Amino acid sequence: MVKYCIHCGIVNEDQAVFCMGCGQRFAGQSAPPPGQQAAPSPGLQGQAASVFTAELGPGAHEHMLTDVYLRDQAGNLLLVARKKSLLHSEYTVVDGDEKVAGFIEQKTHLTHRTISIEDAGHNVQASVQVSNVEKNRAPPSCWIEDPSGNRLGSIVFTAGLMAFTGVKPDGSVIFRASFSPGPGLRQALGELGRKAYSIDLVDPEFALQTLLTVITALD
Repeated sequence: MVKYCIHCGIVNEDQAVFCMGCGQRFAGQSAPPPGQQAAPSPGLQGQAASVFTAELGPGAHEHMLTDVYLRDQAGNLLLVARKKSLLHSEYTVVDGDEKVAGFIEQKTHLTHRTISIEDAGHNVQASVQVSNVEKNRAPPSCWIEDPSGNRLGSIVFTAGLMAFTGVKPDGSVIFRASFSPGPGLRQALGELGRKAYSIDLVDPEFALQTLLTVITALD
């Protein structure tokens, strides 16, 4: 098992106490006694990831890719973020039966965007924060917060927007996402335009609507 440093993005062994890239101590870990290794983080040992796909697709405007579709490995539709308007980044989230499951609302601030994740009753469950500050054309800083503003995880980009990983504050992996254009018709329609991703969800407790919102926020 491995874990990612939320400060520099370097991959470390799961038992590491300090990041081998920047030297930061991983949260929740103290230095082990001499001659002993720190115990591996519980909850991820031998745990199989669930595989999903996410991609842009047509919405109310049939010839425009405005909505974000989340499917399981078998291709079953789980959630869709349906864009309310071409002029605003607001979405209604529906399940495979078109039943409203929640909402995604965006507010733009001076230095960042806040994409709120709401349930069907408009109660905020979490938010995705995306920095507006560019750093040498690198992908934007992106992280996830609970309703009180506590950081739940960060997005570590390993190949720009082509591949990224969700990482908890302790360095353990939430999910891994990588660009996956797929064969046939999808290629003919333009893989890059559809922004299709294959996603390995490692943490089974991570909400699918939050996962969908991360993909939507990076659109």
